[in-house]
Amino acid sequence: MPDSDSLKVLDIAPLRSRRQEFKDHLTADGHQIVSVPGRREALEMLGEHAFDLAVLDASSELYDTRELVAEIREGAQNDPMIAVFVAPRNRPPRHRIAGQATNVIVLQDGSVDHMARMIHLALSVRSD
Repeated sequence: MPDSDSLKVLDIAPLRSRRQEFKDHLTADGHQIVSVPGRREALEMLGEHAFDLAVLDASSELYDTRELVAEIREGAQNDPMIAVFVAPRNRPPRHRIAGQATNVIVLQDGSVDHMARMIHLALSVRSD
């Protein structure tokens, strides 16, 4: 059973080369990571389970990022934080990804250390 300092994270990462490193790093910190390969599986998981955070990659060719963010917000059992990783040189304006949503974080650094910092940010927002 996760303690109050751990998060349940849905990692929507069809092609992320660092998926296993991300999962290993965060599970070592006590967080529960559930990885799914794409949109359909993510929406199924979000409809069946509550997550604190959903992580997705804006460069995936398997889904439209803005549509997926909206679908997560509509179909999730709760209203999780959503972290969207974008390529630094191709960063679209935040509103193109998140609309008016306040629970969406757009991040340019997809390194595992940066993802870990983002997890801790989401944890602090959740506890406020």
